[in-house]
Amino acid sequence: MPLVPSSMLLRLAEEENFALPAFNVPVPEFILWILEEGERLRSPVVIQVAPVEYQALDLRMFYGALLLLSERFSIPFAFHLDHAHRVEEVLCALRNGCSSVMIDGSRLPFEENVSVTRDIVALAHPLGVLVEGELGKVGGLEGDEDDDSGDAFTSPEGAEEFARRTSVDLLAVAVGTRHGFYDRTPELQLDLIEEIRHRTRLPLVLHGGSGTPQEELQKAVARGVRKINFSTALRAEYLQAFRSFVEEHPGDVAVHRMLPSVAFRVKEVVRECIVASLAQGRV
Repeated sequence: MPLVPSSMLLRLAEEENFALPAFNVPVPEFILWILEEGERLRSPVVIQVAPVEYQALDLRMFYGALLLLSERFSIPFAFHLDHAHRVEEVLCALRNGCSSVMIDGSRLPFEENVSVTRDIVALAHPLGVLVEGELGKVGGLEGDEDDDSGDAFTSPEGAEEFARRTSVDLLAVAVGTRHGFYDRTPELQLDLIEEIRHRTRLPLVLHGGSGTPQEELQKAVARGVRKINFSTALRAEYLQAFRSFVEEHPGDVAVHRMLPSVAFRVKEVVRECIVASLAQGRV
């Protein structure tokens, strides 16, 4: 199955009542491991990269890998830009294969968030590209920026106005998750999710899926969440597996001998994320 538009996957998720597991890929090898596990579980997946991740490499590298792997896998997958804050970042994504983009104006005053999001919609929609906006504040570690100023839940009334005035296609909401590691077990505001969904009629997005109990995520899916972002859990497992190999094989510089064990552990986490999204067996 070739790389497909995000709109195709989102339509499938809406029709079959599941969430798209969306994985951040800080290094290209993550793409292969995610697609291999998605293929095994017959799950569609979203491959996404944020500017803080692709700046260390090159966005074209990720897009090129996806095009190449289209020939190898039968599951559908899409390419998404996560957490853009500037128009220039969105334009780069539009030139390099992203069929959906997130513009994060959540830290701006409401009117500024509406304005910047509406501008991105005007750029993206003529190209058939979906736009994800965010309202409310999902705290914690986001890329290379740690926000300790506290969370602010998304207002249902504000979400309704935001959706009407921006024409976004997906809405990321602050309903109890956080980016990065948790210092407590998160409790999702399930009634809030349900009300926002009812008022906006939009597919909702959860950021900070890592560390949220599987049953909580699945309850959120039942209430209208259609995309769940996963990043921290994969990165943490990758680094721990890397450290374990180095400790067990001191002086070994043959990277190819390390990759199978690292891949195995990362794919275990990918599997858990797919199951938590209710996405297995959907294609």
